[in-house]
Amino acid sequence: MLVLGSRARSKHFGDDKALDRGRAFAGLLGLARYSELRQCLQGLANTRAYNNHVDASALNQRRTTAAGQVTRYQAAARTAFQALTQQALADQPDFATAAACAHDALHQISVLNPHCDGKSFDEIVIDDCLAAIRVAEGGSDKERLATLLRDQPRWEGLIADGLTEADKDTLIALASGRDEALAATSGALLRDLYVLGRDVLASESWRDKNLCPICGHQGDHPILDDVQTKLAHYQAVEAATENLAAEWSAKNWSRVIELEAAASIAEEPSQFGEANKKLTTHAVTAAEVAALWAWRGTLLARATDKLAAIKAERLALEQRLPPSLVAVTTAVETARRLQESWGEFAAANADLSAITAQQTRIARVKAFLDNTSNRFATAEANASSRRLAAVEPLFQQLFDSIMYQPVKPRLVKPGGGEELSLSLAEFWSLKDVSAQALLSESFRNAFAVSVYLAAASLYGGAPLFMVLDDVTSSFDSGHQFHLMEVIRTRFARPGKADGPQVILLSHDTLLEKLFNKNANQPGWAHQRLEGTARTAVLPQSNAANRVRDAAINFLNAGRVDDAAPRLRQYLEFKLLEIIGRVQIPVPVDFALDDQKKQAQTAIDAINAAVVLEKAAGSLILTTTQVANLQINIASITGNFLAHYATGSTQAFSAASLLGVMAAIEGYGDCFRFEDPPGSGQRRYYRSLSRRI
Repeated sequence: MLVLGSRARSKHFGDDKALDRGRAFAGLLGLARYSELRQCLQGLANTRAYNNHVDASALNQRRTTAAGQVTRYQAAARTAFQALTQQALADQPDFATAAACAHDALHQISVLNPHCDGKSFDEIVIDDCLAAIRVAEGGSDKERLATLLRDQPRWEGLIADGLTEADKDTLIALASGRDEALAATSGALLRDLYVLGRDVLASESWRDKNLCPICGHQGDHPILDDVQTKLAHYQAVEAATENLAAEWSAKNWSRVIELEAAASIAEEPSQFGEANKKLTTHAVTAAEVAALWAWRGTLLARATDKLAAIKAERLALEQRLPPSLVAVTTAVETARRLQESWGEFAAANADLSAITAQQTRIARVKAFLDNTSNRFATAEANASSRRLAAVEPLFQQLFDSIMYQPVKPRLVKPGGGEELSLSLAEFWSLKDVSAQALLSESFRNAFAVSVYLAAASLYGGAPLFMVLDDVTSSFDSGHQFHLMEVIRTRFARPGKADGPQVILLSHDTLLEKLFNKNANQPGWAHQRLEGTARTAVLPQSNAANRVRDAAINFLNAGRVDDAAPRLRQYLEFKLLEIIGRVQIPVPVDFALDDQKKQAQTAIDAINAAVVLEKAAGSLILTTTQVANLQINIASITGNFLAHYATGSTQAFSAASLLGVMAAIEGYGDCFRFEDPPGSGQRRYYRSLSRRI
């Protein structure tokens, strides 16, 4: 089964945004799965979403940190190698030669020979070497000197973070720009409201572009420009936040965290640590950057004082200790620094290589997604354009066959895009104008129905039947007839041998008359449905009246509340049947006047017609039938309608309502005669003045 269309769907087709309409229309063209796949690929290839998925920002920060560590450990290794061997590391042809040179520098010290023999440079245990020196020469001053020799380069490295006043000014400028952009915004909730307002204003269905859909303000210029300006402030905040985080990562401000950890006094908060966390999720203000720079100055002052104290203590120890002991201890500690620097360099370089390889893989996947998304989008757009080109002439013919006006609709799809716009190639004397701005509801409905029928004819997949739900509500009787003729002769079987069976659902009484008139013609079938949410929906037919049967069954069971609504439906059905079969004239506003009760209005019309025909001497009803009219209508009115109008069922009993049901049947029999006589079969009079 395929539900082809409804009034709501037709309305949405005209009122939707071009993008939503294009995606919905893909289903009519048999390309729904392709459209869905295209949207999925576009979502996967979206740069921001993809970067968030792979956490590209954190990966970039890790790469920046690893690259900085590689550079720092490389520099430390060069310095230690120069101090240990008195040679430049850059002059060594390869790492193996440099390691051998460092090994020889320690091996030349006789007291260290046992700890160097048979070992590579990185296998030498520095603590064992220091223990050997301690055994050979003893003294706590030597141990303290070794500690100072380890601490001095560490503090020198912490102080040399590489940040400058220019770096601080750049970060403050970026933070200030973000602060200004943030001040022009009004919070996340209003941003969501602006986005909704922008979508409404950008929709083709919102005709008055100077009217604000949020507050109802009528401006003197397009409101969309103001909303776009508001949203631009939020976009500026996002861009400034990204630039701020990139600058923080590029200059490796997070390195100051190591200095902070070493120079902070107990219980002092980690200001740089907190700022680093904020940069990964939010941002910092210009005032916070200035405070961080001042805090860095405090940390540097503390570190400088600490380094000066270390140097002074080291100088004093070196002056007290024998020169040989100082030289040996210095050489051993220098070797330790060289070992650590090479080890840390190797680890950082491996981490950097792993990160670079991961980013390369991520970039390859992104390139694949971009290429796949673009190529599939092009293929889907081309397929959609080809099918649209086949649909357009057919739907224009159908539209013309329904409306018979000098209006020629057109579907406009940009090359490569998903949007589908509605246009008018001709609108009386106008050319190429907007459909939404000029077409009335009935024309827009005809536009949508024509498109649906044309697309289903070509790409509907040969369904067994199709359902049209209330698609004629905006049409007058003439256009309803034209639409039915289009469906009957050019779309549905048996008029079109390979077409589907069409099921039309409608509340329209004008359309009902058309179906009643053609109910006995080949290819037509009319089934009247009546009911409520309480009574359910039951089919009405000449052969069996299920509403009547259900009402009688409920009355026999004593269920008055369930029977009364069905009894009212059956009464109205019977009265309308009499009016239609006997050709009772009714007022023009009979079906339109909402101020009158339909049952009483129908009874009044029937009584007036009987009185008129009787006065003219042409009444076909027998004397008994005329007498029974009054008897039955009195029972119906007195025992049912008079109380039902109050909305109360307490005045009813099952027995009385069974009497009302009999009166309804008796009232209907007053307009029927036995044909042929003696057969027991009854049929309605042709009119109040003619038997047949």
